[in-house]
Amino acid sequence: MARIRRSLVAWSLAAALISFAALFYTLPYERFLDLALAVAFGVSFAGTVKYGRDAILSIRTGRAGAEFLIVSIFAMMATILGQRIWGIVLRIYDRPDWLVNSPLAILIPWLLSWAMSLALVAPDIDLDRSDAKSGIWRSAALFIGGALAGFVVASSFGMKEAVNLSDVTIWPQFSNRPPCPADKPVWVSSKGIYHMPDSIYRSSIIPRWCFATAEEAEKAGFKATKK
Repeated sequence: MARIRRSLVAWSLAAALISFAALFYTLPYERFLDLALAVAFGVSFAGTVKYGRDAILSIRTGRAGAEFLIVSIFAMMATILGQRIWGIVLRIYDRPDWLVNSPLAILIPWLLSWAMSLALVAPDIDLDRSDAKSGIWRSAALFIGGALAGFVVASSFGMKEAVNLSDVTIWPQFSNRPPCPADKPVWVSSKGIYHMPDSIYRSSIIPRWCFATAEEAEKAGFKATKK
């Protein structure tokens, strides 16, 4: 316990959790989300720049555990940075289908999986051959097991018989439960774009304003979503 008290890492984790709780209950949900995404963008950009040169050199040799680890850290930060840039582009263009369903949606988790697999095997690379082989196979088994578990969980939530979260949670933003009354089905996002009940982007927004008709929303100065 005394060691934990002197650990800067432990204190940084405590600060992160405490600040999250404080900001979550003091800021509007979408404002806090924007802040968190901005921080993720800044940190991933800084990490990509800081580790870029070492990662490029490590990729050229790439045989030691430390080289595996530095490439893994760089790749994860660069991928997260790419994801944040892609998210900004989606917001600018109001989430068009050709971007939402683009290959980038698959490439990002695919590259993250590769980067994390490097981190899994990095500690075993510098061991004796027999120990290294055992550790690498153990890491591979954990990786495959985790991937299969994730696939099963994702598939179960896609079933028609899946639990409707809106029936068991009080947080509408976690279940897409409409916070607008039933007589006001026109939702307006924080960007000032209104969404009709048949909008393909409707489930991805948290409405800031509610209207009974599209005419009322337009009269208030809001614009329709792009089809």
